[in-house]
Amino acid sequence: MDVQDSLVYFILILLCGTVVLYPLGIPLNVTKETREYYDALIAVPEGGVILYDEAYMVQSYVTGSEITMFRMMFDLIREKDVKLIIVSSCVDGPLGGAMIDKLLAEGVDKTGTTYGVDYVNFGWLPGFELVLSSISKDIQTVTMNDAYGTPMSQIPMMKDLTTADIDVFCFSCGVSADPWMRQWGPLHKPILMSGGSSLIAQAMPYYQSRVLTAYLNGARGLAELEQIYGKFTIATALMDATNLASLYGICLILYSNIRYQMDRRKMQ
Repeated sequence: MDVQDSLVYFILILLCGTVVLYPLGIPLNVTKETREYYDALIAVPEGGVILYDEAYMVQSYVTGSEITMFRMMFDLIREKDVKLIIVSSCVDGPLGGAMIDKLLAEGVDKTGTTYGVDYVNFGWLPGFELVLSSISKDIQTVTMNDAYGTPMSQIPMMKDLTTADIDVFCFSCGVSADPWMRQWGPLHKPILMSGGSSLIAQAMPYYQSRVLTAYLNGARGLAELEQIYGKFTIATALMDATNLASLYGICLILYSNIRYQMDRRKMQ
């Protein structure tokens, strides 16, 4: 590899590394589906209940790209006295619970909220679709204790709470949306999905039939949500890096062709 090649890669790393550390918030065209996701989430009624299933698998644990959704939900706790139930049916196992702990510990302002009163974390629960089925039938049967060993009977916000009291069901996933649709669709409540771009085509029939209320389309959808929310995190940073890398690639192609034409004329 000569000096010129090394310089090309150095500039690319410098560009991407800079925007990851200091997001620019390059404007994005916010899609209708992302706007619907945002509107459905903030439309939860005063004193309502949100259930969030964190099941986005390993890549989300590494990047923490879903932190904006957690920030929005904690804003709703403070603004509307909303109750938040967090669970993980992640097929990757305990990483789902670790993801929740990471999101709650890093960057989420919990000021003005009380654990057990305003929000509860049940962590990772084994069984995948069996967990989703338990939630759809009776939230009280999904587990005996929260993620920290506290019995459900000792958690104030869970007292007498039923599945029917849940106003919005949210989930993130790295696999087919079918299990959530099978178990939660019959409840006829708003369902919000955050999933990888490769899963959207498979989930589209649910969206078109309005069983699925709205969805976020992979990393792009998460970045669009941050555009609406107005606060940038790693999701926007990664999208900025992608956009700059693409622009840089185009510049390199243009430069290479111009340089080639110039060298060719000199040889004639």
